[in-house]
Order: sequence, then structure tokens, then C-alpha cells
Amino acid sequence: MLVLLIQGVLALVVTLFGVYVLLEIRSTHRAKNAPSHPTAGEESAFLPPVSVLLPVYNEAEVAAALVDAVCSLRYPPEKLDILALDDSSTDATRAILAERVTWHRQRGVNIRHARRESRIGYKAGNLSFGLELAQGDFIAIFDADCLPPADFLLKTMPCFQDERVGFLQTGVEYRNRRASFLTCFQAVEAGHKEDVTTGLSLDESMASLTGSSCVWRRSCIQAIGGVSAETITEDVDMGYRAQLQAWNYVFLASVVSTAELPESMGSFRVQRHRWACGLIHNAALHLRRMCAARMGLLPRLNALALMFSSLLLALVYVLVLLTLPFACLTSGSPGPFFNLCCTAFLVFALLWTWNNMAGALEPDASLKRKLVFACGYVIMFFPLGLYYFCAALEVGLGVKNAFHRTPKGRKNGQKRHPRVNARLIALEVLSFLYSLTALLVSLARDNFWVAFFSLLAASGFALVLFLSWREEAAKR
Repeated sequence: MLVLLIQGVLALVVTLFGVYVLLEIRSTHRAKNAPSHPTAGEESAFLPPVSVLLPVYNEAEVAAALVDAVCSLRYPPEKLDILALDDSSTDATRAILAERVTWHRQRGVNIRHARRESRIGYKAGNLSFGLELAQGDFIAIFDADCLPPADFLLKTMPCFQDERVGFLQTGVEYRNRRASFLTCFQAVEAGHKEDVTTGLSLDESMASLTGSSCVWRRSCIQAIGGVSAETITEDVDMGYRAQLQAWNYVFLASVVSTAELPESMGSFRVQRHRWACGLIHNAALHLRRMCAARMGLLPRLNALALMFSSLLLALVYVLVLLTLPFACLTSGSPGPFFNLCCTAFLVFALLWTWNNMAGALEPDASLKRKLVFACGYVIMFFPLGLYYFCAALEVGLGVKNAFHRTPKGRKNGQKRHPRVNARLIALEVLSFLYSLTALLVSLARDNFWVAFFSLLAASGFALVLFLSWREEAAKR
């Protein structure tokens, strides 16, 4: 009975994964082959008042560059209102912001330094605080490491001449994408997400947009009830609420800000755990409203895939947990149905990898480099599955997670990480040993499909543990 149950779970995961992969392939194909892409607006007479919010907390390494970049935006000075929002920083950020704000104000830039003394609501609370002070009809938001091009507002604001457009997201390039395998992995993943988002926007389907390098219509924020601290991914929550209230969005991949990726495994773990908790919580919060909304079949499938991709990744880790009991209960080939499911899973995985990595590496990269990176890229999703599985359990049990910011800059990435990082490392060690045991048992019982899957899983956990060990060794 247990063997049949495990095969049923496998069939479910393969089916969901297959639908997800096909939807993503359609979106990326749509993005790359559409006759017209969303493009930056031409400069026009539509230059409404804009407030730029810069929410920061303990960002001493990047705060000055952020203020300097935003103060270089080309826009009518009388219509530009910049707010550096210090969320009770405990390092040198406060002094750095004060110095740079004073310097730019002396040059005639309309910028203010606002500090709140309580971090209630974390970033969401800081943004709400900023909205109370903001004077503009439109709100641009940039994270501490995100540097916009000087013509950002001139290219984005014309899109809001359509009064149905509630918010706008632009593209992001990463300054440190080639710093290591870890940053390259994240950059490829983020680039693929931008391709998918472009396709979704062309299909007028729901998309999950980030809360940086974006612009919101103030009346849209007010209509959806403001910035909520109910989840720890307030940007996703705002985007879902706006789209489910029939506000349109624009995704402008042609306008590109620059940002930084986490360079340490600790920062990466903490960030992904926070994202996972927020994404899964948002899916649970908005599922009923999404199901009640009027949508065609394709937009609804895209919305479901979007909202529950995090749970799909968590299910991959469930398969990891099922490998050992399945290997112990079976020997040889478990039957044609199992073989069919495994073959389908492998085919979908190859299609998904090819789709994610299309154009990811430099054109002159050797075939060996591309293959090695592809293998590393695939196995990284096993530890990611662990992070999302833990997040799903926490959300399901009603555990309230604190907002752990992602440190920006190389020195910040070396600071002490929250305790959740140590817990995830311990689970990675246990998962590696578990997958290794499943590998050995499945080889002894001639179950080569389980052995192959367990090998990939063990390699993924070994990779992130090796990256952590190497970082710790470099500090000594």
C-alpha cells in the first residue's frame, strides 16, 4: 500500500511539474518571439509629481551610492520628491544618509531624510511611514542596492497615461553576477523570471513583481488598502491585490536598474527562506479571491502556476523524503507505471533546464563550462526545495516569521546570520546523509531511478555545504 501511495505522489508531482514547465516554455517563447515587446515610453509632456522612496536599514556600504544615483534622476526638480527612509539603523547608515542628503539639498535637490524610531512592520511599515510623508501622485521605490538609470522616470512615467495601469516594474541587471557560481545561479534564475514575466504581461496574465525598481500609482495603493505587513513579502502581496482588483501592470524589461545579489550562502539561505514563507503565505491569502476572479483558462492556469510554484518546489523535497522508504520496499524495476513517471519527470526536467538557461551564459563559453553549470544549476534546486518545504510547514502551522533583511555588499554578507541559517545548515547535513543512504540502498536493490534521483539530491546538498565551508575557511 505504501509503495502505491508513493507512486501516486510521484505521479501528482510529475503532472504538476509538467504543466508548470509547459506554461513557462510558452511564456518565454511568447516573450522572445512576440512581434512587439513592452518598450520604454517616449519622453512626453506627461510629467506628474513623483515621490521616490528609499527604504533602508543598516545599509552603510551602499546607502551613499543609492542616494547619489537617485539624486541624479533627470526630472523636473519641482515635481520630484525624494525620501531617504531610515528604519532605525544601528550602524553608520544614519550618518551617511544625513551627510549625503545635506550635500544634495545644498545643490537644490528636493530630498529629505526621515527616520522612524520603531521597526514595527519592518519594510512594509517603513514604506507606510514614507507614504504619509510623500507628496507625489506616483511612488517610485528602490531597495538599498538598486541603482536606477538617470532617465528612469522619463522612460517609465509615460506608461501611466493609461489610467488603468496601477503599477510598473522594470528590469534589473546584477553588478556581481559573475562573482561566483552562487551569484551566477541567481542571475540566471532572475533572468529567466524576467522572461516569464514578459510573456505573462503580453498574455495579460497575473505576474509576481518585486518591490524595487518599480513605480506605483498612489491612487492604486490607496484603492488596495495600502502597504500591508501581514506577510513578509509585502511587494508580492501588493501586486496580487492590485491585479485581483483589475488594475493593469506594465513590465519594462528595456529600462534596467542595477543591483547586487547575495554573495554568501548564509545570506542566500536567509533570503530564500523569507521569500518562500512570504510567497506561500500570499498564495494562501489570495487563493479564494483569485478563484473567484473572472479569467480565461490560460490566465487562470498561469495564476495557479505563479502562486503555487513555491509549493511545487516543496514537493520536490517530499520526493527526497520518500526515496529511502521506497528503496527499502522495492527491488529492481517497480513496474511500467513507475518507469513512465520517472521518464516523464526526466524529460520535463531537461526541457525546464534548457528553457531556464537559454542564453544564460556568455556565447563564447565552452561546452564543458555550460554542461558543468547546467548540472550545478539543476542540483541547487534540491536545497531550495528544503527551504521551501520548511517554509510550507511553518506557514501551515501558523508560525510567525521575523523579517530578516538580506545584507547588501560583500562585508555585510560576512556578518552573523539569523538563527534560521544554522537550522537550515543542520537540515542540509541531515538531508545529505539521508539522500546518501537512499542512494546506497537503491543501488544495492537495483532501483536505478531512485539511485539517480538520490545522487542528484545528495550532490545538491553537498554543493551548498561545500560553499558554506569554503566561505567559513576564507574568514579564518
